[in-house]
Parts: sequence; structure tokens; C-alpha cells
Amino acid sequence: MVSTCARRAQVLYVVKRGVSQRRACALMCVSRSALGYVSRLDERDRRLIGEMRRLAAQYPRYGYRRIRIFLRRAGHRLSIGRTWRL
Repeated sequence: MVSTCARRAQVLYVVKRGVSQRRACALMCVSRSALGYVSRLDERDRRLIGEMRRLAAQYPRYGYRRIRIFLRRAGHRLSIGRTWRL
């Protein structure tokens, strides 16, 4: 199974080769509305991920649970599951 992001990239590649967007989406089994999707999570989490990386570099032996405690002290509100995913 191929991810949606990879299928979008495949459709864009085929469109650059001269195939219509409608035909390329039909060939790759991607809905045309999915081509314009841009995730907002990347923008929202960019600063938080940078802070996590900085703390992980400063404290290399600490895991995500301890890093979460530092982030909560700094004012970030996030659950243990979200910390693990990031």
C-alpha cells in the first residue's frame, strides 16, 4: 500500500509528462480534490519539534516522557501520545 503523499507525487510526475490531471488521477486512483491538500500540522508543530530536538540534544539520555515535562514547564500543552508521535 502506498501512502497518499506518494500517490500525489506520482500524479504530479505524470502530469508533468503531459497527461491530463483528470486522467492521471484516474490512473493512480487518487481523487482530484486530494491533490490540493496541504497539511497544516507541519506548520503548527514546527516550533515544537525544534524545541524537542534542542532538548534531546542537550539531554541525550532523556526520553520523550522527560522531554514532555520540560516542554510543559515552558508552557506547551501537549499530551503524552502527541509527544510520542512527534
